Amino acid sequence: MVAPIRVLVIDDDDVARELLASTLERIGHEVFQLPSAIGATRMISQHSIDAVVVDVMLPDISGDKLARLLRQNSRGSTLAIVLVSSRPIEELRSLATAANADAVVPKNKIRSHLGTVVETAYYARRGPSA
Repeated sequence: MVAPIRVLVIDDDDVARELLASTLERIGHEVFQLPSAIGATRMISQHSIDAVVVDVMLPDISGDKLARLLRQNSRGSTLAIVLVSSRPIEELRSLATAANADAVVPKNKIRSHLGTVVETAYYARRGPSA
């Protein structure tokens, strides 16, 4: 197992957020949760977050717009960002590219793909010695 990654999960749907969090916790990562983007930068700073998993469809700001804003932050270059959505994969990939997010996970692939995708994105940003 890899060293635990500190992951912030942002999703306004309680069930989806819990699925995202429990999937990552089950493989040993430390997970923090928010129901919206409000407070995300503060939580990233306070808890030394390594990765953010964010739903594209949030009520206050879209996940891809949040990803763009996070990239402008001082820690943005090392923060792994993964977009999740039930949108078609081609659309999700396009949003991720435009937002400079590291990866995408369709909501129907969370259980099978999320852990690996987050770990891959994290090590791509930090390097294998992280």
